[in-house]
Amino acid sequence: MDSFLGKGTIRLEPGAPVWLAWRSGGRQIAADWFEAGDLAAAIALARGALRKAEAADALEICVTRDWRPVAEADLATAFANSQRGLVGMEIRLGGKHSRIAPTRSIATNRAPFREIERLAKLAGMTPEAYAQKANILRFEADQFLVLPAQGRCVRLWRGGLVVPPEAVDARMLRLTIEGLSGWMRRNLHADGRMTYKYWPSRGAESKADNTIRQFMATVALGRIAARSRDPADATGARANLSYNLTRFYAQENGLGMIVFEGKAKLGALALAALAILEFRDCGLVGPADHQPEYAGLCAGIRYLWQPDGAFRTFLQPPERNDNQNFYPGEALLFLAALHRKTRDPELARRCMTSFRHYRDWHLQDPNPAFVPWHSQACAMLYEDLGEPDLAAFVLERNDWLLGMQQWGGRLHPDFQGRFHNPARPDFGPPHASATGVYMEGLAEAWRLAHRLGDKARASAYARALRRGLRAIRQLQFRDRAIDGFYISRPEAVMGGLRTEAYNNEIRVDNVQHCLMALLKLDDEPDFPWQGEL
Repeated sequence: MDSFLGKGTIRLEPGAPVWLAWRSGGRQIAADWFEAGDLAAAIALARGALRKAEAADALEICVTRDWRPVAEADLATAFANSQRGLVGMEIRLGGKHSRIAPTRSIATNRAPFREIERLAKLAGMTPEAYAQKANILRFEADQFLVLPAQGRCVRLWRGGLVVPPEAVDARMLRLTIEGLSGWMRRNLHADGRMTYKYWPSRGAESKADNTIRQFMATVALGRIAARSRDPADATGARANLSYNLTRFYAQENGLGMIVFEGKAKLGALALAALAILEFRDCGLVGPADHQPEYAGLCAGIRYLWQPDGAFRTFLQPPERNDNQNFYPGEALLFLAALHRKTRDPELARRCMTSFRHYRDWHLQDPNPAFVPWHSQACAMLYEDLGEPDLAAFVLERNDWLLGMQQWGGRLHPDFQGRFHNPARPDFGPPHASATGVYMEGLAEAWRLAHRLGDKARASAYARALRRGLRAIRQLQFRDRAIDGFYISRPEAVMGGLRTEAYNNEIRVDNVQHCLMALLKLDDEPDFPWQGEL
C-alpha cells in the first residue's frame, strides 16, 4: 500500500500521531496510532507491528493536525454534530489517554462524546464530572482511503466524497432513483415485511417500527411497481400491503384502524387507505381486494373528521389530538386522491372545509412539517376543482419553505441543499426524510407554477429541487469501496440514505420520501436541469 501514497510525500506535524486502520470486507482487522516523520514511514512502522494488515483490502488514514485543548464549557460547540467525522478527540486523565479519529466516528456511528461516557462509567463517575477533571483535546485530520485493488488513494471528507453541485443533472436523478428503488427491493423480505431501520455500522436491523412510515413505504413500493411493470415488483408490493394489513389492521365498532403499541393514528389510517386506493388504480390489486379493511379505514377517517374541517388525530387513545402538523395533511391527501376517483361533491365540500380550517390554523403558527402534505393535497384539489385559493396557498407556503433550505456561505459542502433552520430548533434537526418530504411538496409547487406560467416561482422551485437532489445524492450509499469502506453487509445498505452526513442510520422513510419526490421530477419532461445552483 505504501506505493500508492508516494514515500515521504505527506509530512506529519512533529509529535502528531496518524491513525491507520486496515479493513477487509468492511471489517476493521488491525488499527492503531503511530508517529513518524512522514506518512510512508508511519505505515512501514505499522506494518511491522500489525501482521493482520497483510490481509487488508483497504487502509483508512487520518493525518492529524491543529491540536487544541477544549475547556469543559466549550465541549458542545467544539464537538457539535456538524463537526462529527471532521474532528477527533483525545482524552487524558490519570496518565492514560484515549483517542477517537474522525473516520472512526463515522465508521462506528458514534459521537466522540460516547467515549467520555464510556471512560466515565469505567471510572465510576458521571460524564460531567469526568469531563471536568480530564484534559480534552480536539484535532482535525486529513483523511485518506487506500484501495490497492483499484490502485487508488482517495482523499475523503467526513469519511466519503462530496457530490459537487455541477454534477447535478438528469443522469444523477436516474442513478439516485435506481439506487433508492434497489434498496427498497433488497430490504423487502420474503413474507412482505419491509426493513424499518438499519444500522450499517453494526450490520443489524433495529427492532423499532412505525406504522405511518411502513404504510408510506407500501405506497412507494406500489409506485415502483406501477412504474417498472415488473411482475416481481408487483408481487413484492402486494405482499407488503398484505403483510402490513394483516399485522396492523384492527376494527372496533365498525371503525377500521391501524394499531401499534396501543396507538391508532389518523396518519396511519390515511396512508393505509391511500396505499389500497393507489394499488387499485394501477391494477396491482382488484377493486374488491382488501375491501373490508378499506371500508373500515374510510369509516375511521370519516369519524375523525369534524364539521369545522378539523381532524381528531387518534382513534386510540381517543383523548390524544396532537401531531396536527402531520396527520391531517396525510388524511387530506388521501381524501383528495379519493375525490379524484369519485368526483363526489360532498367529499369536495369536506376537503375545502378542511383546507380553509387548516390554512388559517397553520398561518397562526407556521411549521414547515405542515407544508408538504397540504401542498400535495391542495395541488391535486386545485387541478380538479379549480379553486384559486388552493393554488395561492400552495405557492405562498412553498415560497416560505425555500427559506429553510441551506446553501452557500460557510456551510460544510456535504450539507449543501438540505432543509434545516438552525435558528428554529423547534422545527427539528436536519434529517434525510425531512428533505425528502419537503421536496415532495416542492415538486407539486413547481408543477403548479410551471402550468400557471409563473416563471419566477417555477425557476426558484426548480433550483431548490436541484439543490435537494444534490443533498439526497450526498446521503446515498453509492460506492461500496469508498463511502461503504466500513460496511460489512453492503447488500443491506447500498442505495439507502443515511439520516445525515454524520449519522449513517438508514430508516425506511429516508428512502421512500426522497424516492417519491424524485419520481415526481422524473415524470416531468419539462423539468429544467440547466441553471445556477
